[in-house]
Amino acid sequence: MPPPDTRRRLLAALWGGLLLGCALLLAWLLRDGLPADTRLTAMLPEDRRTPLVERADDQLGQAFAERFVLLLDAPSLSEAAADLARALQAAGGERPLLARLDWRASDLADRAPGERLAEARYRLLTGAVRREIDADGGQALVAPALRSLFSPTATTDPVADPFGLLDRWLAARDTSPVQTRDGLLTVSDGGRPQALLIGHLAASPYDLAAQRSLTAVLEAFRADHPEATLSRSGLVFHAAAGARQARNEITTIGLGALAGLLGVLLAVFRSPRAIAQMLLPLATGLLLALPLTLLLFGRLHLLTLAFGASLIGIAIDYALHLQCRRAVQGREFRLSPMLPALSLGLASSLVAYLAQALTPMPGLRQMAVFAALGLAGAWLTVVLWLPRLRLATSPATARLAQGWWRRTGPRGGLSPRLALVGLLLVVGLVTWRLDTDDSLALLNPSPADLLDEERALQGLLGRDTGRRYLLVTAADEPRLLERLERLGTTLERWRDQGADFSVHNLADSVPSPTRQAADLKRVRRLYGEPLAELVARAGLPPRTLDRARARLEAVPLLDVEGWLASPPGRHQRRLWLGDTGDGVAALILLADLPPGAGAEALDARLQALADTRPGVTYVDRAARLGRLLGELRGQIAGWLGGALALLALGLAWRYRGRTWRVLTPPLGGVLGVLGVYALAGVPLNVFSQLGLLLVLGIGLDAGIFGAEAEGRAATWLAISLSTLTSLLAFGLLAFSATPALHYLGLSCLIGLALVWWLARWAAPGVETSPRESAHVETP
Repeated sequence: MPPPDTRRRLLAALWGGLLLGCALLLAWLLRDGLPADTRLTAMLPEDRRTPLVERADDQLGQAFAERFVLLLDAPSLSEAAADLARALQAAGGERPLLARLDWRASDLADRAPGERLAEARYRLLTGAVRREIDADGGQALVAPALRSLFSPTATTDPVADPFGLLDRWLAARDTSPVQTRDGLLTVSDGGRPQALLIGHLAASPYDLAAQRSLTAVLEAFRADHPEATLSRSGLVFHAAAGARQARNEITTIGLGALAGLLGVLLAVFRSPRAIAQMLLPLATGLLLALPLTLLLFGRLHLLTLAFGASLIGIAIDYALHLQCRRAVQGREFRLSPMLPALSLGLASSLVAYLAQALTPMPGLRQMAVFAALGLAGAWLTVVLWLPRLRLATSPATARLAQGWWRRTGPRGGLSPRLALVGLLLVVGLVTWRLDTDDSLALLNPSPADLLDEERALQGLLGRDTGRRYLLVTAADEPRLLERLERLGTTLERWRDQGADFSVHNLADSVPSPTRQAADLKRVRRLYGEPLAELVARAGLPPRTLDRARARLEAVPLLDVEGWLASPPGRHQRRLWLGDTGDGVAALILLADLPPGAGAEALDARLQALADTRPGVTYVDRAARLGRLLGELRGQIAGWLGGALALLALGLAWRYRGRTWRVLTPPLGGVLGVLGVYALAGVPLNVFSQLGLLLVLGIGLDAGIFGAEAEGRAATWLAISLSTLTSLLAFGLLAFSATPALHYLGLSCLIGLALVWWLARWAAPGVETSPRESAHVETP
């Protein structure tokens, strides 16, 4: 058997070879970019996912993502609109900002809008025309038809459509508030026209160059036209606001935290090399975790990266304990006395994380595997590499460790009974008062004024982002249209009874074959006596009657494809999902719901309606994603509780009567955060829990190392540095304006401070200064 030093060299070389292989694998996996996934639904088990709902959500969001809308109010509207349009069209230079800009009346004008619908016109009747024919055969339609035929601006064809049925039907379909004025697209706000500009981006709304270009154009326009008012709507503006906020926070919170962290480490170790060595485990941990997680799961969810950020605090924790011991003990340092605590720290963290790998939720499994691999990689680097790297020790570090121990070191003032009483009190408080919040506001960093602007503009345009809809499926298109019609009838009855909402239904534009057949029968009745009377009173040649009736002999059905291919039909393309593999599907959008309790009551009615109709699903996108966040939060909490119970049993095997000392810092830190939240009325969310995972990891290490008898001053310095550096790296995020980062940072700020305080009182105290081996070199 080779000597121990040779074995350690061999293991270190093997670890380096494995990391080299991981680096090559990562480069190959990232050859086309990071395969990331942002869908919350990807965190759910396969049997809980609804691919058709996800497809509908993607389709509804696509139009919002690729375009933006500007509404301009100015004294000289035409001149200001032209200036803005020219600036937008010229933006980007050789890499144009826009693929298309619609701002003139001619840009959206439908050329011969009824041309593709002409043959099917006899199957398309408005509700008013249908009622007139049912009442008296259509006699009441003769007089309006005569006036239309002899109008100076008449466009009615006495043979093809003497009663103007298609014009009536198209007019009923046109509910857009967009008008034209002086050659501009306009929208009226309180009777005052405002110019409408619709831009179609040539790049992604998340493209930083596109964001900067668009922002520069709008800022320059505002500077040149101070009298003008400009309203915005579009994902690109929210993305730009998020990027701007991120940049601001990087330069304030991020750089401040980095400067503080480096300053603390330099003050303790007095060596840049020592700092670089402590960052090495983090880098190697990520190098192991990232490619292997991608290899196992195919894609990396962005929440996994957020969750994996906790590796920074825990991975550097191992290095801090090792380096503090090396700096204090100098040449007398030996790794073997530290190995039990280091190994137990890793094992406890692995148990906590890998317990989540047993959940039925693939998202949690991915997060757990990523964290476990990263921690294992960091630990291997600390054990195999760091002791072999030369550390320039400073006598100041040993003096600092001894002084810090004397001033703040543990004194064992906490008793098991007092710890138990505190635990029960906090658990009672949390159970009684703690609330939860799974709203989507946590994921939206947009400022309130931009959100208000968005809502106001969408209200003026009569558009919505498709938050609520009915997803309707059927075996084929005719049955789907019939199902849409029945739902439309029910919803229309609700509106007649006073319910306040609007409906966008594809069946209003494409009647089912059954209804089209019935309407054709009505038109044949209309083309009897009423048409004969019209031809006679208009003085048209008698053959006009025969030619008009001949048009009814072979009338094609209007199908969905034909309607969506027509100019007026393109606005409803987002309602059609088409083939689903076992049938077809479409959407009924529901918009303009009243706020507050009115919307909740209508939500309940819509859900009950969907539950009683086959092939119908009601979707509230915001509520659905909120439920997913809630499920994720609940799963993390449940499995984390189970992992803690398992850890308590494992730690009891080693520490016996001292187990409570080990568990007090992590449990106290986590429960303390929950208690503060309960007292302050701060709701718990999934991002708060991600912060609690970091608190748990640092707390476990603090409890384990604090319970060990060796190297007290170095250990206490490492525990203090671990909590302080994690506070700087994560606790300062509590001051972020981004909700998700704020809650993650708030949990870290409160929890890590509690971990340090509890570690001081839970660890066994000493009455005299510690006697540990310390190597202090005299200058």
